[in-house]
Amino acid sequence: MTGTMTTAALFAGHRFHLATDLVFAAAQERYLRAFVPEHELAPACGQETAVRVRHDAALFQDRMACAARAASLTVVPFRGEPYRRCQFDGTTWWRPAPGTHLPPDHLYARDAAGRQTVLLKPGAERGERYLMRVVREVVLRCSESRGWITFHAAATALDDHGVLIAAPSGAGKTTVLTALAAHPGADLIASDRALVTAGAGLVAGVPISVRIGRGTLSALGPREDLPNPHDLPEGFGSAGKAVLTPHAFARAFASRVRETAPLRLVVIPRLRNDDQVLSSRVLGSGRARMALAAVCCTPHDEDWIEPWFAGRTRPVDALARQAAALIDGLVATVPVLQVTAGVHSPGLLEKIADAVTGRLTWRPAA
Repeated sequence: MTGTMTTAALFAGHRFHLATDLVFAAAQERYLRAFVPEHELAPACGQETAVRVRHDAALFQDRMACAARAASLTVVPFRGEPYRRCQFDGTTWWRPAPGTHLPPDHLYARDAAGRQTVLLKPGAERGERYLMRVVREVVLRCSESRGWITFHAAATALDDHGVLIAAPSGAGKTTVLTALAAHPGADLIASDRALVTAGAGLVAGVPISVRIGRGTLSALGPREDLPNPHDLPEGFGSAGKAVLTPHAFARAFASRVRETAPLRLVVIPRLRNDDQVLSSRVLGSGRARMALAAVCCTPHDEDWIEPWFAGRTRPVDALARQAAALIDGLVATVPVLQVTAGVHSPGLLEKIADAVTGRLTWRPAA
């Protein structure tokens, strides 16, 4: 089978034009569509990126051999994933660094015109996932150029109220997200990185899979579209989690994948490995600013360490000032609710949902 299938997709207002070899097109299209938001799309940025997905044994072997011969530099664009970067034929190439855990079944390329290529070795395990790395990197760079900032956060919309759930790894973002997903009228926006637009008016999603642990799944009870928690490792904060695409996660709760919502509340989860009763409080401006600054990923992200597929258009110090100013504006206009609880406390998910929805509907006394 020869030829290509072309398609387009919008993420965070950035248009991607995709061309995929027909032999791989169906698998790639299914995976791509599992991330595409269904409604309330982000405002367009006016920029476009072309991405070519190749699935060709002879071409892969030739390009991998050329990359191995070329002078190269080890880079770590994504935490724990070293690549060897080189240039030949007017194109920058990235290949998995030899001797690491990365499978040598894919190559990335960017030509002088900025066109991206994902070159796959036929038989690459879950080869369709590599495209989304290009998409996410371009989304992050484009968003910061627009004056938006990125948080290590999940996000949801409850009856059109955007909720940013911001915290470091292991603090309970996905537990809070899951508690709110079970609430009627909830939509998924983001699971691990969320964008806040200039002026702090909207929260928007970055297309990333949802990782959900055994404890959270057990607290939900059996659900047909969610994995069996007994198939996952035990232990609070365990690295072994179920991975679901955004659409798969939303489908389990009969909800949708939404891209943006007016930002109305920030939740700072502080979940612990005990049975402490849930408590919540609105943070003062100083503590709220510190909590948000600690999980702000603009301009320094602990996972996306070095820009690779898309270069930065603004200096790092300018991005840092932009982030600080937006956090100040966010704290001044949106309540920041800290939620503390033990993961073994009874009825945790229901209590989290009650605390968050109660704050969303709270009005000061006249």
